[in-house]
Amino acid sequence: MTSAPQEIKRILDVEEALYMPISDQDRQLIDEFLELRQAYQLVTRRIENALQAPLDHYQQQRQFYLDVGDLAHFRLNFFGLVGHFLQNTVGLTYRLELWDRESHRKHSFSDQELAAAMHCEFRTGTVVETLMYDRLNFRLRRKFDVHGQHLYWEKSQFFVAGKEVPLTDGLMRLQQELEACSPGLHGTILKIKEFT
Repeated sequence: MTSAPQEIKRILDVEEALYMPISDQDRQLIDEFLELRQAYQLVTRRIENALQAPLDHYQQQRQFYLDVGDLAHFRLNFFGLVGHFLQNTVGLTYRLELWDRESHRKHSFSDQELAAAMHCEFRTGTVVETLMYDRLNFRLRRKFDVHGQHLYWEKSQFFVAGKEVPLTDGLMRLQQELEACSPGLHGTILKIKEFT
C-alpha cells in the first residue's frame, strides 16, 4: 500500500510528464493506437455501407451482442436502472437460458444469477431471454442464435395471458398498463424499449 506522500509524488510525476515531449517509444505506441483506430473506422464505414445502416442502430435495437457476457452485462445494467422498479410495480421476473450445441448442455439463470452468466462461454447454440410481467400476465421472449460466441437476434414473441399476440400490439398494451400502474411514467422520456 502506498502512503499519501508517495501517491502525491506519483501524481505530480504524471502531471509533469504531460508537459514533456513525447518519447520515441511512446510515439510508437501512440502510432500503433492511431493506426488501429483508423483501421477500425475504415472497417466500420465499409460494413455500414454494406448494411446501409449504422451499426449503432443494430446495437440499440439489441439485434446482436458480442457474447453471453455482453447480454448479461446489459441486463445487469437494466436491473440496476429500471428493472428493480418493474419488479416492485408489476412483479417483473427474468430468465436467461443458454443451450450449448457442442456440449448439449443447458444453463438457466435468473436476474439474481446474471453475474454467473457473464462467465459462460460457448461458440454455437441458442440463447433465450424471457421477461415476465407477472401481475400483468404479459411475457416477452427473445431468441438469439449463437455463432462464434456472438449472439444474433432471431425473433421476439409477446404473450398476453399465455396467448401470443403481435409484438407491436403487445408492447403497446404493456406501455398502457405500465402508465396505468405508474402515472408518473406518462409523458416521460423513457420509451417502452427501456422497460423491455
